[in-house]
Amino acid sequence: MAIDKQQAFTWKLKNDRLWYMENFLKIRDKQSRLVPFKANNAQKKFNSIIQENKKKGIPGRYIVLKARQLGMSTFTEGYIYHDTSTREYVNSLIIAHEEKASLNLFNMSKLFYEESPLAIRPMRKNKNGKELVFENPTTDDLEKLRNPGLRSKITIATAGASDTARSGTYHNVHVSEVAFFPNAEKTMLALLQ
Repeated sequence: MAIDKQQAFTWKLKNDRLWYMENFLKIRDKQSRLVPFKANNAQKKFNSIIQENKKKGIPGRYIVLKARQLGMSTFTEGYIYHDTSTREYVNSLIIAHEEKASLNLFNMSKLFYEESPLAIRPMRKNKNGKELVFENPTTDDLEKLRNPGLRSKITIATAGASDTARSGTYHNVHVSEVAFFPNAEKTMLALLQ
């Protein structure tokens, strides 16, 4: 069975994350300009490590020592956004040591959504300061049954909050500034279970 161009494009869209990120995501650069995401050498190396581990069946749990200005948080947010916005039933969590840092990371995902081409942008049920829900926004139950959308979401949390990492199964978690978390070890263990 031969595949057509549309099927090939759809496969690449869902499975080649770096290609997706470099072709469809936009970021704010250091001069506050909106520019296409282009992976730097550190991000490409990190992506290669992730891909190699995936081929070997090694679970994707990475600890990146804080290296300022290498774009690891931007890369991680793009990676998570891709997974959550192209697949069904994916729950992702962004968590940082303080609310301002959590919002900064989450705002990257909101920008990715807002600037992505309409043809590949998933339906969005709601957009608020705490989550992006990729689901059909209709209130028509029959329409929602016919076309529910992805039913995936990206949520933010702040470390130390009483409900951090509770009542949810997360497929992607970006934990930033873990050294500053109160009870960091306990929070990390809860997220990894």
